[in-house]
Amino acid sequence: MGRRRPLPRNPTAPGLYDCANALYSRPCEERLVLLRRHKYILAALAVYWPTLFVLTHIPVMAFARRTGMSDKTMHFLAYMVLMCLVWLAVSPYEKVRWRRARVWLVLAAVVWYGAFDEWLQGRVGRSVDVHDFMADLAGAVAALLILSLLEFWQAAPAVAGIVIVTFSLFSRIGYQASVPWLAVVFHFFGYALFSLAWIQYARRRFAGWGVGWVRWAVAVAVPLALLAAVKTGGLFVQRPPAMVDCATAVGGIVAATGVSWAAEWIAALRRGGKAGQGERSPSV
Repeated sequence: MGRRRPLPRNPTAPGLYDCANALYSRPCEERLVLLRRHKYILAALAVYWPTLFVLTHIPVMAFARRTGMSDKTMHFLAYMVLMCLVWLAVSPYEKVRWRRARVWLVLAAVVWYGAFDEWLQGRVGRSVDVHDFMADLAGAVAALLILSLLEFWQAAPAVAGIVIVTFSLFSRIGYQASVPWLAVVFHFFGYALFSLAWIQYARRRFAGWGVGWVRWAVAVAVPLALLAAVKTGGLFVQRPPAMVDCATAVGGIVAATGVSWAAEWIAALRRGGKAGQGERSPSV
């Protein structure tokens, strides 16, 4: 299928037209992938932001205290993820460029929300802490820095890896701790999400490299290497690894790899079916 000609450039909105030309100059199938990515980002933001709002306006749950993680670290990670989702919802196809007003508007919106969120906590029986707000601001700025250096499929595994490393080394989330069910959820879904993001990045970065089982072995090797590095690092900060945690993380990696493989297989079948229909159709 051919490519569309670039749209006429509008000097009053260069960023918008650069983004549009980058999108519409791609083949149709790739444009559908990009549009689907935007929908997934919006859906994730629609779930994450209200959940974050609810969690910050109810009494601190006992299991959150037993994790042993500083609330400032939690604020930092929460707003780093929030800012990533907000920016990608606004501008899903380009990096952060600090000279553009859009970046500062998005940052201002998240900062004002963080200030309002902290003020509102004082009205629902929770404490107001300016240090929490500063941690929110630091997390938001860190997210923009990451997104200014990395594009979407590079930033996704990077952010997931940061969250995994931070929770693993700076909290007591582990099966041997007082919240074993939280350790199972964290290790399974944390490593599954990292694996999904890494596999998508590797598929684009190393397109055509390796065949069959070799490519999938490489795809699994990086999440397993992250798991090994995290558990080894835990030995130096008095976080000894638990076999249940490791097994759950491996289960998440295997599940993510299986889902990715099945998705590729189904997509290949659909492409083959469409190609076959095209060959059988009479020429006009």
